[in-house]
Amino acid sequence: MNAIRCLVIATAVFGLLTGAAGAAGKLAFKADLDSYQEVSALSTPGTGSFELRLNAAEDEASYELSYQGLEGGAVLFAHIHLGEKHTNGGVIVFLCSNFGPAPPGTPSCPPNDGTVVSGTLMAGGVIGPAGQGIAAGEFAEFVAALGAGATYVNVHTAGFGTGEIRGQVQ
Repeated sequence: MNAIRCLVIATAVFGLLTGAAGAAGKLAFKADLDSYQEVSALSTPGTGSFELRLNAAEDEASYELSYQGLEGGAVLFAHIHLGEKHTNGGVIVFLCSNFGPAPPGTPSCPPNDGTVVSGTLMAGGVIGPAGQGIAAGEFAEFVAALGAGATYVNVHTAGFGTGEIRGQVQ
């Protein structure tokens, strides 16, 4: 009986929370980044945090990314990728870039510890990955992947080009 009561209460609370978020048109996502979440895992002192607030009514999302303790040198870029925990996937959007082509308006990645980069993501910043079912500009597909827990944030450095710290977006 207690298990059923807990399930009913949890379902009611979830309904209230999702209803309130839907009414406001905004949803929040976050990720805690470290090197052990990389595929394959690394051991560096690097950590980071990521927060994203989706404004569904305007088809945009604002974000803030911070990182510190990276030992791989200069930050090359940071992205949101399509991939579940323990899997790698293609890039959906750039969060910042200091290397190579990035969509217009992509901010530069801060060079060192304790720094924060922020910006706004819109349909024009969605670059794919087409091979995984998200075509350029498909903001709704990006949002669906966020909601499914199938995205991760990755910060790439010169010493760890495939990524030094990573965190699953929740």
